[in-house]
Amino acid sequence: MTSEQQNKTNYTQGYSKATVASHAARTVKSDAGFLLPHIKATDSVLDVGCGPGTITVGFAAHLQPDGTVIGIDISDEILHQARRQQTSNNNLTFLKADLLAGLPFPDNTFDVVFSSQLFPHLGTGDMRLRALTEMRRVLKPGGILGTRDAVDLRFYPTGHDLDRLWAGNMVRALWEGAEDAALPGGDMPALYRLAGFEGSKVKVGAGTTVHAGPEARRWFADACRAKLEAGDPFRESWLRIGITDDEVEETRGALERWAVDDDAWYVALQAEVLGWK
Repeated sequence: MTSEQQNKTNYTQGYSKATVASHAARTVKSDAGFLLPHIKATDSVLDVGCGPGTITVGFAAHLQPDGTVIGIDISDEILHQARRQQTSNNNLTFLKADLLAGLPFPDNTFDVVFSSQLFPHLGTGDMRLRALTEMRRVLKPGGILGTRDAVDLRFYPTGHDLDRLWAGNMVRALWEGAEDAALPGGDMPALYRLAGFEGSKVKVGAGTTVHAGPEARRWFADACRAKLEAGDPFRESWLRIGITDDEVEETRGALERWAVDDDAWYVALQAEVLGWK
């Protein structure tokens, strides 16, 4: 395996306006609420795969004035957007770093390390183990690592067939068409143990992401449909693994019908895992 293959993140969604808007909807309350009660005001926090920084900024606000937060991502493009939020947060820094290549921090640096929806973009067990092991490396003894990753995605009513058309195709594209493509959230507790956490120091919880009601349903459907517009990197990632233009358009049509169905709703089950070093 080449070094390029070893460090490949499988991030195929790109940074179109639609994709970034979807990621920016995540907040410290929605995605890291399970971790916040364990954070002290003086802690140093690392947000891995911070994207547009909306969660990272929430950490910074929670820790002002004494704690510090660093958000890292592999993309200069998305970090440029994240840094626009630094003006009023003196305890917040954004840096470019590649988790799989090795974080630019000494051992035992941070009180808290966190990631949201990072592991679905790591398409092999080796990548996921290397990533979590590296995150644990920079965690101080007694520090806490928290991850939130999707386990399952469901659209109701099931007759719209979006579990297959949207959820199934999205996971296949994330893992570049691999036959065993699956969301990794359910395997995270085992991964913590493999990365060196004692089983008694790993706490497994669950949360949900729900889109229900006319406004939330319309927002979500429009966001998904926009990612599948011609030329969007997200759509291109589907086409690259052999999903046809016809099936992409079928998915867009199903999303529109789902959006106007008064009985429709969506739920994502999220694994919320905490590990103490």
